[in-house]
Amino acid sequence: MLMQFILIVVLGAVAWFLLPFAVRKLSEKRLAELCRDNKAIVLSYDDGPGADLTPRLLDLLKQHQAVATFFMLGRATQANPETVARALREGHEVGSHSFDHANAWKVLPVRAARDLAAGIHAVRTLGGDGHLFRPPYGKLTLATLLDGLLRRQSFGWWTIDTRDTKDHGARRPVQDILDQIRTGGGGVVLAHDFDRADEPPDGVSHTDYVMTLTEQVIAFADQNGYRLMRLGDVLRRAQA
Repeated sequence: MLMQFILIVVLGAVAWFLLPFAVRKLSEKRLAELCRDNKAIVLSYDDGPGADLTPRLLDLLKQHQAVATFFMLGRATQANPETVARALREGHEVGSHSFDHANAWKVLPVRAARDLAAGIHAVRTLGGDGHLFRPPYGKLTLATLLDGLLRRQSFGWWTIDTRDTKDHGARRPVQDILDQIRTGGGGVVLAHDFDRADEPPDGVSHTDYVMTLTEQVIAFADQNGYRLMRLGDVLRRAQA
């Protein structure tokens, strides 16, 4: 009886956590292949829009006629609707990153479902893509995976993590990011455009890191024949 109970618990954990994780890894592999096939680089930003950083990013992207994908938090879109409107007006893609950034591994399924639904609604109300979703922290459970699929969400994974939210010194050097793009033949770069309040007293700030990263990726793409694309456009090419 005890062994049967243990087996049920193990199988439940596999279904609840490991199955969605496996789906994510397979999706990331496929995404990397799509980027390589199209020699594409996707600049993607989470957790915004920030009142300061996002407009600065939009200025930089406009200067270089580059496009990007923003996975925005519902609460942040409500605080900065004019920035959302500008991003869309200038040809960028706006998907959902939930409303409050709830970690599906740490909250009850009903909380995760409400956070997902509220984020979709907030982005869609402002004209964003209501079918493009990046899970907070990249975490899914079986419940949130099924919920997302039932809501016809395209999961917006990434293939290159800059670790830009880490403390100064733990972030990846920009050259490492460029080397990974070159090795992989492209990729989806994950960065964050929220305004960080706890900037380090010394070293490169989060804002400066993200701005430098963006500028150097754009330059790398131009110099090496890569295409800067929106994530949704890359995914749609797989369906064509």
